[in-house]
Amino acid sequence: MKKKKIMIIGVIAVLIIAIVGITAVSQSSKMSESSFDAVVQEIVTQPDGEVRLIVERTTEIYGDPVNSLGISEDTKLLDADGKEISVKDFQQGSKVTVKLKDAFIEETPFYYPDVYEIKRIHN
Repeated sequence: MKKKKIMIIGVIAVLIIAIVGITAVSQSSKMSESSFDAVVQEIVTQPDGEVRLIVERTTEIYGDPVNSLGISEDTKLLDADGKEISVKDFQQGSKVTVKLKDAFIEETPFYYPDVYEIKRIHN
């Protein structure tokens, strides 16, 4: 009887640990994510071909409201309906929502956040 109780407690403990582990793994990617609303100021193409979107935040999350956002091949560029668009479809004055890696997680002196998604608010 004691062996059976110990085995049941062990199985329950393993299940609890598995549930906690799965929850931690699924939440860890969201923990470093931040988002804000902004207005596009300009699109800059660097001499090395890197494209940067200069935006001014309308949602205050850091001290300086201007951000230079690097557009990589992993960055999703979406219109208001969620359809993929190109960086050329953003114009000065376009209102956007930006999802990026939270700068407060990284402790790099000159931090350029990884931009996950830029979505136009209005078409």
